[in-house]
Amino acid sequence: MKKIILSLFVAVAALALWSCGDSNTPSAVAEKSVKCLQNSDYEGYVDLLGTGTKDGKDSEEGKEQLVALLREKGEKTMKEKQGLKSYEVLSEEISEDGNKATVEMKIVYGNGEEKTDKVKLKKNDKGEWRIIWGK
Repeated sequence: MKKIILSLFVAVAALALWSCGDSNTPSAVAEKSVKCLQNSDYEGYVDLLGTGTKDGKDSEEGKEQLVALLREKGEKTMKEKQGLKSYEVLSEEISEDGNKATVEMKIVYGNGEEKTDKVKLKKNDKGEWRIIWGK
């Protein structure tokens, strides 16, 4: 009986690890960003954004201000649209040099409204995909 339980545990653990896949793909980062918004994790969302400074470092004060702005706008939008029901990656295009990508996503809100959005990403100096925000 112990062998069966142990085998079952190992199989479930292996499946869980396999399903996580590579979290450093453009699609995975885009999905994670939407999940952060769905869960009101604005700090997590900001961590997925590319830096806006030349030296590659954002100030804590700047991050806090951005989180506060996103929280204000995000909570208002989610209330109006009755939350975020589901999301799906429709396509992923990576540039020839492998440093930029565009992920097209379908987002369905709780009120039934559907939106197709393109998430633009760029690799940072560490090779991590980050969302490009702004222009």
